[in-house]
Amino acid sequence: MKISTTVAQDLGTWQEEQALDAACCRLLANKIILAHILQGCLPEYEHCSIPELLPCLEGTPAVCSVAVDQDALNPGRVRGENTADKSITEGNVNFDILFSARTPDGSDSRQIFINVESQDTWSPGYPLLKRAAYYCGRLLSRQKGIVFQNSDYQKLQKVYSLWVCLDPPKSKENTLTAFHIKEENLVGNAKYGKMNYDMVSMMMICLGQPDHRQEDIIHLLSVLLSTKMDPDVKKEILEREYDIPMTIEMKKEAETMCGIGHAIARKNLEKGIEQGIEKGLEKGRMEEREANIVAMLKEKIPMETISRITHYSLDQIQKLGKLHGLL
Repeated sequence: MKISTTVAQDLGTWQEEQALDAACCRLLANKIILAHILQGCLPEYEHCSIPELLPCLEGTPAVCSVAVDQDALNPGRVRGENTADKSITEGNVNFDILFSARTPDGSDSRQIFINVESQDTWSPGYPLLKRAAYYCGRLLSRQKGIVFQNSDYQKLQKVYSLWVCLDPPKSKENTLTAFHIKEENLVGNAKYGKMNYDMVSMMMICLGQPDHRQEDIIHLLSVLLSTKMDPDVKKEILEREYDIPMTIEMKKEAETMCGIGHAIARKNLEKGIEQGIEKGLEKGRMEEREANIVAMLKEKIPMETISRITHYSLDQIQKLGKLHGLL
């Protein structure tokens, strides 16, 4: 039986994680799920019912599909058509889900651009909040030439970047945190229109275990995106508690997530066992070498000769000798 190399095993796990992320994004991109996210997270929609909110979603939410050249003018590139934002000077940015929505009818009715990210790694080598801030910056800058031309900055629309964190630290499980711009008077008491500065908001939606019952969006998403819960159980909870009909496509994605999640967990367990065995073997080899060194010291073999045979440094041999009372 051929044993896969560590690189091959890691590549296989990485490919599975990519497939898991894609299935997760496709589940989140269902309009009824996005409607629940808007209702549960954005103040503009908190008083809307789901039937009232659904018509506010414009076009088809895009999921990691089409490249956008930010430097070329094309007023038609709006409303969920683009998930990759490319600039000549800034490089490529890929959004998981990107769409726009209208606020409910009223005097302040306006368009909002919303990015939803599925994140399964809490510490990818940088703070997630900084990446979220960068995404918001790109969502603002890409509106020039799309939403407004030249210096018509009054047409600039608010942007949200919502991060659904699947595996946050215990201290942050079952939390929803918003970060936004707010007015602060340092001298005097000047007042400014909130709609002119409250243009950016980031949110961290940190999930927990689906059995942790909460009457909010966190429980819904924890059930929907669980890799452990049986798809039929998900279907029953979503339909009974949230009136979300699970389509054939949604159930298929749920089954994919469950299958891949089990495969990754199994591989991680096997990898841990292999690493434990390798550590044990390495420790045994080291103990054997050191026992040989002690034996040679007892036989009064010169340390230079022992070093040449064992590849241990003179300093290491000296420490071993002192430890065993031979030097």
